[in-house]
Amino acid sequence: MNWIVFSITAYIFFALQAGLEPLWTVGDATPNLLLILAVFVGVSARKAAVPWAMLIVGLLLDTLPGPLKDQGVILGPHAVGYLVGAYAVLQLRNLLFRESTITIVLMVFAVGGFAALVETLIYALRGLPWLANQGLDWSTTEQLWRRLQELVYTAAVAVPVGLVLQSSRKLWGFTGRSKNERVF
Repeated sequence: MNWIVFSITAYIFFALQAGLEPLWTVGDATPNLLLILAVFVGVSARKAAVPWAMLIVGLLLDTLPGPLKDQGVILGPHAVGYLVGAYAVLQLRNLLFRESTITIVLMVFAVGGFAALVETLIYALRGLPWLANQGLDWSTTEQLWRRLQELVYTAAVAVPVGLVLQSSRKLWGFTGRSKNERVF
């Protein structure tokens, strides 16, 4: 994988994610461009590169305002969630066609679902909403419902973004499967 192309694309997607949030938020849901990028890399890159790319994307998402918007940035929940998502994508990617946009859409649900569960669990178990005096406004159920809405919205946005990413595969330097990677 070409890490320079990944870095430039991650920066562009991060800037679009942060800059366009007020414009394309519907209700409480905002599509997650960095999740689409992480899934694209997770489906296409070699096994060794996937966890690192997902960790970088998770850390980028941790720098954006989270569910405790007024309390600042908390590094960690997205990073850990995306590492769990990396494990999920590595387990599931051999079952799907890697060069398909539909694969990206389906994996957005899988990776995003695992990441959302882990992130919400970390916030809930650490008691951060209550420590930040947000106990009455923060609900685990509401957070999971909002994340499900974001996943559906992100999956809809993943179709055009996935087409663009798939058309740029040559720039990424993805190689074929390694010798020890199983194909079912």
